[in-house]
Amino acid sequence: MSKQNQMNSVELLISTVDYHRKDPVFWIEANTDLQKYKQKHRRFPRYYSELQKLHDHLVATLEDVFVPVLPACPIPRYDKEGRRVVRQWWFNVGRNTIIQSDNNDNTDRVEYKLQRWLDRIVDHPRIQPSEGLREFVESEVGFRPLLKKGRQTKPATVPVSERDMEPAYIQQQAYLADILQSFQDLSRQIERTSSEHKMLSQSWVELGSSWITYGGRERNPCLFILYKGITKGCQQLSAIEKSQACSTTETLGDEVNYQIRNTEAAQATMQRRLGALSEYLTSRKQTEHSLRQVERLKSSGSIDRTRADGAIKDLEIARRTERDSLKRYEAIDHHIEQDMREQQPKLSRDMISCLREYARSQIFLEKQKLAIWESIQSSV
Repeated sequence: MSKQNQMNSVELLISTVDYHRKDPVFWIEANTDLQKYKQKHRRFPRYYSELQKLHDHLVATLEDVFVPVLPACPIPRYDKEGRRVVRQWWFNVGRNTIIQSDNNDNTDRVEYKLQRWLDRIVDHPRIQPSEGLREFVESEVGFRPLLKKGRQTKPATVPVSERDMEPAYIQQQAYLADILQSFQDLSRQIERTSSEHKMLSQSWVELGSSWITYGGRERNPCLFILYKGITKGCQQLSAIEKSQACSTTETLGDEVNYQIRNTEAAQATMQRRLGALSEYLTSRKQTEHSLRQVERLKSSGSIDRTRADGAIKDLEIARRTERDSLKRYEAIDHHIEQDMREQQPKLSRDMISCLREYARSQIFLEKQKLAIWESIQSSV
């Protein structure tokens, strides 16, 4: 991780996973030098549902933080002997020796994206010191956070819109809307590409059946063997097309769908800036109202001391509320804007990584198809 050489850090590493459960169990190794943690080194189990609780807890309690969406629970693949294989299983297609899962290669583990999520969570400077994260690590009875009720605020009376925000906010919202639309279009095309691979797989099966029918009428033994080899090749090509469909979904499709969810979460996070501004403007309006009340009492001929004390107290409360609302708005506005800027390069790295993985998988499988055709050609 990028912060391993920094002080005051938390590191969470998924060491092993028990997938033989409806709710998989992830064994996590924690290392930290934060003083608030009683145990600096710890290994503990957490269900996937507890990771979901951690995500929801962070979103509910850290209003000035963009918390990335938790990836879907990984689904492992197994070979014929029931052994779990690597995440990039397509490199086993056409091999006599099956590559097994390598626990030392985090990028090729099934839970790679969950590990990436944990890395980004603990790397965030405002999530690191959170009590929710500490409880997630140190709880001996699982993670069961008690979500406190949200801030009790009065309904905002001052409506705000994007036009009330600075130009950078409007540009960021437009960027999120555009990229969300692009991701949705891309997701549909990826699904279409995967479907076409499946259709082509079925076409190879049907072509192989036709060769069986034709070859059965052939009296020449050499030609019969050739047609039999072509039929086998069609069956192999059909299997590879299915693999290409699956690899397309698991590389591009899953990543794009995750980024759709993440972008929607970013849009919801941006709305907190509007909500905080509305609350601040409402509190400022209340302060102005209380100040006018005091001014009216000053200008009146007779001053009721009880009313005056009440009006002054209301003004003090209103000013204190306005200061708190302004401080809250500035923190939310600044921190979320910062998180959004830092999210863009992460998105670029994720997409480049999945594109490379997709290209490698397709190149490898296309080479397998080429080898099949070369084998058929050599027998002609």
